[in-house]
Amino acid sequence: MRQERMATVSVLVGILLGAAAVARAAAEPPKYPDDRFLGEYRGGGVMALAGSPLVVEAKVWPVKDGYRAAILDPSGGRIELAGKVADGKLVLAGAAGDVRWRATAADGKLSAESTNGGKFDLKAYERTPSTLGEKPPAGAMVLLPFEEGKKTNLDAWQSMKGEPAAWEILDDGSVRVNGRGNVQTKQAFGSMRLHMEFWCPYMPTASGQGRGNSGVYLQSRYECQVLDSFGLAPKDNECGGIYSVSAPKEIASLPPGRWQTYDIAFKAPKVQDGKIVEPAVMSVVHNGIQIHENVKIDHVTTAGVGGPVVSPAPLMLQDHGNPVRYRNIWLVELKDGAGSAGAESK
Repeated sequence: MRQERMATVSVLVGILLGAAAVARAAAEPPKYPDDRFLGEYRGGGVMALAGSPLVVEAKVWPVKDGYRAAILDPSGGRIELAGKVADGKLVLAGAAGDVRWRATAADGKLSAESTNGGKFDLKAYERTPSTLGEKPPAGAMVLLPFEEGKKTNLDAWQSMKGEPAAWEILDDGSVRVNGRGNVQTKQAFGSMRLHMEFWCPYMPTASGQGRGNSGVYLQSRYECQVLDSFGLAPKDNECGGIYSVSAPKEIASLPPGRWQTYDIAFKAPKVQDGKIVEPAVMSVVHNGIQIHENVKIDHVTTAGVGGPVVSPAPLMLQDHGNPVRYRNIWLVELKDGAGSAGAESK
C-alpha cells in the first residue's frame, strides 16, 4: 500500500512539474519557429550566362499551400518562386519574363539555376538588429520596462476607455496582444524619438492583413504598420508602411518568431485653433535599415483615432486580433522636431 501511495505521489509530482514546464514554454516565445526552410539566405552567383558575379539574397517563407521565395540581387531585381516540400527538400520554380528558374533548399542551403545560364548557391544566415535590447538613455520616458527574463508592467498604459490595460504580461519581459482592445499611454506626447521592439507570430496558413497584424500609432493618429511581411514587396499596408501614406523603401522585416526593432523620429503637427497648419513628419528605421525619411503625413491614417485635432496626444498600440508581442518601449521627447533616426548597413 505504501509503495502504491509513493507511486501515486510521484505521478502527481511529475504531472505538476510537466504542467509547469508547459506553462513556461507557452509564456516564452520560441527562439525560432520549427521550420527548416523559413529564413534568409545569402551567397554568390550570376543571374545570366557570362554575367558578372553578384552577392545574391533569398527569402523563403511558408504559405497555406506550400512555400514562397524571393530572390533579390543588388540592382533591385526580384524573382518570385513558389513550391512545396518533396522527399525532405523544398523545390521551387518561377519566372522572370521569359527566363525560368528552378531552386532547391535543404540543410540550410539554397541553390538555383535558370534557363539562360544563371546560377547561385546560398547559405542560411540570420540578421540581428544592432539596437535590439537597447537601453533607454538618461532622461528617456520608459513606457514598457524591459529586463531579460523578468516580467514587465503596463503601468504607463490604459485601455481606450481609460481603464487598466488588459494585455497579457509574459514571463520573458514582454506583453502579448490578447483581443482585449487597443492600449494607449496615459501620458500625451508631442515630437519624440521612439524605440520599440515587436515580435510577430508564426502564422503560415494566414495571409495579408491577418498575418501577425498590429500597429503603433504616433499621437494615436499616424500608424506605422506592424505585420508579418517577411519576403514581400513593399506597400504602404505592409510592415514598416505608414498606412495609406507611404510604402517603405524596402521590406526590412525579419522572419516571424524573431524580435524586431523600430526606431522612429516623429515631428508632431503644428496645430492652431483646432486645425493642422503644418503636417506631422516621420522617419523610420526598421531593424537598422532606414525605410522612411522625413515623410509628411497630412491625414489621419486608417484606424487612427479621429476626433478633435490636438497635439500632444497619447501613443497607441493596436489590437488586431493576432498575438503580437511588444517589449522595451521608450521615448525621448524632442523640442525642435523629429531630428533623424540613424540607420546601419545591412
